Amino acid sequence: MPMSFPASVAKKIRLAILHKCKCNGRKRREDSTVLHYSHCNLSNVPDDVMYYEHSLEELYLDSNCLQELPKWLFQCHGLRHLNVCDNELISISPSISSLISLEHIDLSKNDLTSLPDNIRYCKHLTSIDCSSNRLERLCEGLTMLINLKELYLNDTLLEFLPGNFGRLTELRVLELRATRLRSLPVTLPKLVELERLDLGTNSFIEFPDVLTNLPSLKEMWLDANKLSTLSDSIHNLTKLSFFDVSHNQLIKLPDTIGNCSSLIDLHLSDNSLISLPESICNLDKLEILTLSNNHLERLPVNIGNLSSLVELHLPFNNLTCIPSSIGLLRNLQFLTMDGNQIHSVPPTIGSCCRLSVLSLRGNCITHLPDEVGRLAQLKVLNISANRLKYLPYSLLKLKNLQALWLSENQAKPLLSFEHERDPVTGQRFLTCILLPQREVSKYMGPTRYSNDVDEQCFDQEDRPLTLRFASDTIGESGGRLVRNPTPYPKDMRAFANVLRKYNSTAKRQILSSGYGSISVNETDICTNNYPHDYPTESSDAICCPIANNHDIDEDEDDLFCNETVPVCINETRPDLLLSSNSSVIEQRHIDDGI
Repeated sequence: MPMSFPASVAKKIRLAILHKCKCNGRKRREDSTVLHYSHCNLSNVPDDVMYYEHSLEELYLDSNCLQELPKWLFQCHGLRHLNVCDNELISISPSISSLISLEHIDLSKNDLTSLPDNIRYCKHLTSIDCSSNRLERLCEGLTMLINLKELYLNDTLLEFLPGNFGRLTELRVLELRATRLRSLPVTLPKLVELERLDLGTNSFIEFPDVLTNLPSLKEMWLDANKLSTLSDSIHNLTKLSFFDVSHNQLIKLPDTIGNCSSLIDLHLSDNSLISLPESICNLDKLEILTLSNNHLERLPVNIGNLSSLVELHLPFNNLTCIPSSIGLLRNLQFLTMDGNQIHSVPPTIGSCCRLSVLSLRGNCITHLPDEVGRLAQLKVLNISANRLKYLPYSLLKLKNLQALWLSENQAKPLLSFEHERDPVTGQRFLTCILLPQREVSKYMGPTRYSNDVDEQCFDQEDRPLTLRFASDTIGESGGRLVRNPTPYPKDMRAFANVLRKYNSTAKRQILSSGYGSISVNETDICTNNYPHDYPTESSDAICCPIANNHDIDEDEDDLFCNETVPVCINETRPDLLLSSNSSVIEQRHIDDGI
């Protein structure tokens, strides 16, 4: 009769025999210190782990379907790193106290409601991650881990921290994002080594004064809370380099913020700030300043004192002007001021020699200064949805420009331009089919980010009509516009040649006898205003696809060399003829609009 053993004893014997067979003739498996079982769809911890209980130091069981950890796993007394994140663990056995060498444990993304109090015996623990669990409170044993340096409790159900939380004097990183915290324990200032604190997406209504007594704090997140003010004692945070209080209800900033001399990143977007204190200009180490979606009406006059500033983001405010001192920001690379009410850009902008991206979309700008051409490093210029009539000729100097946006529905990042002269000043400027810009509709203009679709809807009757048919009248005394088929390219080239040569003759007549003596004969192609509305033969065209096309046959060239337009055009192209009160230029614009 065969000998029988209890199930537990038989399992150990079987594993011992298997272990002995596999170790013969090769390196002992007990020498392995790291095991990886990540993403293996495991419902139980593999029994093979027992083979390494004396040598195992790191065990990775993350992203499986584990519902519990076996008790024999806690016999791996040399285990230093245990990762069981993204499983289905409901609880942790009190036997975890046997892992006396444990330094890092990752329990995030499980269903834990609490931690065992016996965790206090894991004296060497330096990092615990319990994020994304259903923790409602912290056990007292956790506060006994005096060597703990990193504690992650994001996305939990915590409503408060233990009163003796200040025992964790070695803590350097504390993350409590997306919890239910509304207050902090008075013992928190005892965390004299704390460098990073994340309290974002909580329910803080008032700025916790205990935070201003953390002498080593370098990074702090308080975004997405309900703060209306900041503490005047914030200047005590002399080592603070990163500060995020965006998505709050701040109305003003304390003047003492200018004494946080170590600030490098300052994020204040999505608040209700109307102005900034002048003291903010004392932050000479500040590199990134974001103030999007506020109610700012002006910027500090001395904003140029922020000599280290690299990024300045001011979209969707109520700014009407840009301080001239902005030219002192020699390190500025990104400047965004979309959706404001800015009317002009100061010439000093040309001194921002490192500027790479300049976005002024959705403002009231009527012209750009010539000094923009001095921005040698500029790569992206967005000036769409403004009121620009033309562009400065100096833009041709921007050799590194990769995108110039003039319209919201612009198909290409760069356009071809032609340059003309102002008839009054004689100054050269650039123009194209997108200039002058039309005034943005109150319905379609740039607005603050909103999920309300109704705010962007508008009545179709308020839209200007751009398409008219033969039965429509243009004004009381206007003529009729007849829609004709699009001409062939050859016809367009031929007619362009007509305009070019006829304009040359008309210009000579203007110089000799004035506008009133021009003879138009049978067609009203040229009007008194025509020499100012259409590029002439003498203009230096950068891009004029019609006027620069020289693929016209010699016979056609001879045909249209007369000083007057042949009568046959009346018969072949009646669509080019308008009433006596219209012009070819108006016809061209209307056709383009159609």
